[in-house]
Amino acid sequence: MARSSESVTGALTEASTLAVESIRSQPARSALAIVGVVIGIVTVVLVSSTLVGLRNSVALLFRELGTENIFAFHFNGEPYSAGSTQDVKRPPLRPEFAPRIAQLGPAIRDVGVELIVPAVTGTRAITARAGGNESDSLLIEGISANFYDVVGAEFAAGRPFTEYEERARAQVAVLGASIARALFGQRTSVGQSFLLGGDRYYVVGELQPRKGTFFGENRNDTVVAIPVNTARQKFPDAENTVLYIRAYPGQRDQARLEAATILRLLRNVPLGEPDNFALNTADQIIAQFDRLGFQIFLATIALSAVSLIIGGIGIANVMVISVTERTREIGVRLAIGARRQDVLRQFLFEAALLSGAGGAAGVALASALGLLAAALAPTFPAAPPLWAVVAGLTTSVLVGVVAGYWPARRAAAMDPVEALRYE
Repeated sequence: MARSSESVTGALTEASTLAVESIRSQPARSALAIVGVVIGIVTVVLVSSTLVGLRNSVALLFRELGTENIFAFHFNGEPYSAGSTQDVKRPPLRPEFAPRIAQLGPAIRDVGVELIVPAVTGTRAITARAGGNESDSLLIEGISANFYDVVGAEFAAGRPFTEYEERARAQVAVLGASIARALFGQRTSVGQSFLLGGDRYYVVGELQPRKGTFFGENRNDTVVAIPVNTARQKFPDAENTVLYIRAYPGQRDQARLEAATILRLLRNVPLGEPDNFALNTADQIIAQFDRLGFQIFLATIALSAVSLIIGGIGIANVMVISVTERTREIGVRLAIGARRQDVLRQFLFEAALLSGAGGAAGVALASALGLLAAALAPTFPAAPPLWAVVAGLTTSVLVGVVAGYWPARRAAAMDPVEALRYE
């Protein structure tokens, strides 16, 4: 048994040595043969690392808003996106629904309100200004006093609104981390005042930077939040309302059913008619992103397959040329006792090494491009996942084996006498 394993090891070592020597003797031809493989592997690894990084960031972004929360909105889509033709016909939810839902739902712990204020009033964009600093890269939202408790937001300084400030329509604000830096630089924003749409507001709280991002951005960091009643008074055109329905621990599914029933009653939806609102959870939104990401990944695989096929054809051509050029060498090996399977193994090794080198180069290039993108945009997901690296290298080797099998078999099937006569 030991002698048999030593024989196999020796045969593999000899085959790999001959394959490496052959590739080193024709570096330019070998490099050209694997270009298609390199492009295919770079595409797969880059897209995989981007999708995985985005997925993790999006998952963190929505889980920050509460894993026990249900988001109610009259659109099926995202609140800051334009709704479909059918969606825009639906009446918006109303802030007054929040206490009714919390009161009537046994599994519902609390309900927070987010009123989205249009960024443009008439023909003028709303800006915020503090001293010499001004920003129009902001989002304005009317927030209920309990909102930050419902979503579990973390404060860098200060506090959320009080119920008294909400009832009194006080001109106070809580700032996201990015807009606070834009208006006040490195100074503390709490206790400072700023102008918003011509009115003066006083900052009572500043939020910690959010951890979750989408392409490096978290829009919550740019939000200027004011009490919901203040927003309704100052911006009467604001009507898009999102309700954050917080369930008791372990009762999210029951809370969802209760919220749907209560909203149907409050919105007078006839029996048998579909809901004219949408209820989503963080898990559902993440699952939707996963489905989209999977579709993008399948499209990437299809494009990469074209490059890998082209690379495989290039490797097959190189192996055919190599077999032709080394016909006498093959004849000599067979004449002095080499087995046909040794010749087959040698050329399969050569094809696999060619393609494997292309796969390794593709992974290295994809990693370098990811690091370059991360240097230019620090929040860009740069590290390729381990499964993508392993899959890329394995696929590249398989491409080489498949592409090199016919030339290798042709070499192993040669007649030693005819091969020795070859000029």
